[in-house]
Amino acid sequence: MTAPPSPTVFQLKVSLKLISPMIWRRFLVSDSLTLYQLHRVIQLGFGWEDYHLHEFHVLGRQYSTERTGQRHWDEGGKELTLADVGIRAGLKFTYIYDFGDYWVHEVRVKGEKDFDPKKRFPTCTGGARAAPPEDVGGIDGFRRFLASGTMYDYDGYEYEDEEEMREDFDPERFSRREINTALREEWHPSPA
Repeated sequence: MTAPPSPTVFQLKVSLKLISPMIWRRFLVSDSLTLYQLHRVIQLGFGWEDYHLHEFHVLGRQYSTERTGQRHWDEGGKELTLADVGIRAGLKFTYIYDFGDYWVHEVRVKGEKDFDPKKRFPTCTGGARAAPPEDVGGIDGFRRFLASGTMYDYDGYEYEDEEEMREDFDPERFSRREINTALREEWHPSPA
């Protein structure tokens, strides 16, 4: 009897498009990760709050949600994994979050590694800069926020907690440790 093949580990570099200097994260993930789980990895890695819809564009196919938190299923009712959608080294695909602010993330599969059962996946191995605050108003709103420290909703009124956000937001801040703590809590929670 042959043993099942061990999972492949992908090195992904996820970067926000059209923002300079670049905001990016690097992750190691197993090919058995579902698309929904990859969505959660990106959410935790960028500090997004998972308030909005998202979609992936992989190899000419769109995988999207109709509501926040919905899983990505195939026609037979199976939740799709990275292996199922054809992820492989050298591939580039897109993840879009929040159709109002429209954050387009480029996901590059930088390489493959053999699975090491002694290591925990997913894990963040690098990155740079803080992601924009949730509901900042897209790229133009983020630029305005960085330049003036103000953030407006669509009616032109400032958010109530904006002063606190300005004080807390550091555009150069990145903490691999905090991201890995969040990933560990979601994938490998401590027994209660």
